[in-house]
Amino acid sequence: MQIIRDFYSKVEDISQSGFSVKIEFYLSRGFSIFKKKPEFFLIYTALYLLSMPLGGFLLTYPLTAGFFIAAQRIDSGKSLFFEHFFDGFKDFIQLTLLMIVQGIILFFGFLLFIIPGIYLAVCYYFAPFFIVFGKMDFWGAMENSRKMVHREWFSVLGLLIVVGIINFLGALAFGVGVLFTIPVTFCASYAAFDDIVGLKD
Repeated sequence: MQIIRDFYSKVEDISQSGFSVKIEFYLSRGFSIFKKKPEFFLIYTALYLLSMPLGGFLLTYPLTAGFFIAAQRIDSGKSLFFEHFFDGFKDFIQLTLLMIVQGIILFFGFLLFIIPGIYLAVCYYFAPFFIVFGKMDFWGAMENSRKMVHREWFSVLGLLIVVGIINFLGALAFGVGVLFTIPVTFCASYAAFDDIVGLKD
């Protein structure tokens, strides 16, 4: 419970003071993390992509969380074994509920006026991190992500656009490029969350 209270307190402070988004720094840091265990990241990304046609809807967030957990272990100097990538399944229920509820909200947001859907899609970007690292339930994660991002919404949108372009370019490279761009951009997203919230604090 102390972890949850700490994260709520941090979000409250951040929502008042704001934060700066350092896209180049996040990408550089993400690539540095990737370089420390490239073989693990490449194999896991291949498994991640192969799982998408096989019930990917239910597996997407737990598998995505694996990138963040691995990045955090590397970044904090902890040992990383391949099985750590699957630690996201420890939060399977909350991550799956997040995907379902978030998907429903975004669907109606895009269906009604499009702009609310775009706004909320950006606001909820960091929600999985609050579940994995902040041990929040899915609704608390969504609300804290929204509250944190709201003030710097356009800056976070810029980060997501850059991440999207990088992965698009990776897909153009005969599809093979995404084996590199997906883990690097997920590690960069971890770097962004850590920089904004401070996982080491």
